[in-house]
Amino acid sequence: MRPKETITVETNYHAEDTAGYCSQCNKIVPRDKDANCAAAGHEAERVSGLVPLDENGKVPFQLPGFNWGAALMPPVWGPIHGVFAAAIVLPIFVFANNSLQNAFTITTEAGPVARIVVWLITAGIIFGTAYFMYYVGARGWGIAWNKSPISKQPEVTQEMFDDFIKREHMWTALSAVLFIGFVYLVVNFWIL
Repeated sequence: MRPKETITVETNYHAEDTAGYCSQCNKIVPRDKDANCAAAGHEAERVSGLVPLDENGKVPFQLPGFNWGAALMPPVWGPIHGVFAAAIVLPIFVFANNSLQNAFTITTEAGPVARIVVWLITAGIIFGTAYFMYYVGARGWGIAWNKSPISKQPEVTQEMFDDFIKREHMWTALSAVLFIGFVYLVVNFWIL
């Protein structure tokens, strides 16, 4: 395995005059003089992007809190943003649907223990998938930041940040359309 490359960019800023996205804090935070996260002391390797602080020493912009595009359609959003594990959600959706059908159609001959086991497995699959979708949504803006060119720029301007936000909002709109289509297919499947 190759060692991780370190990219050094010369700027006119001191580390304490800049901010960046801290992957542990999940937000854009100021840096200290050693380029570490000033909010919680996380090491510099966890902080990406170079955002100059405003004249008051504050972070000029912040990532939104929850990424609905990531949460609604992780099988599409995830691989595009480098989270290939999110693609597994689609087969789990199908498996959860089949498991739910089995839970509703299990016969009384199976016995109460078998019915309880089927319902517990079904509930576990559904709640586990919902939690994963929530987690990807909660971390989605940071994931998108780290996978986009914005995190590697020598300086992130307000215009670059606004373009990044617009692009992610387009992903949210696409994910919402795909999610509605997916729900439509599931409802039709259950009705038929």
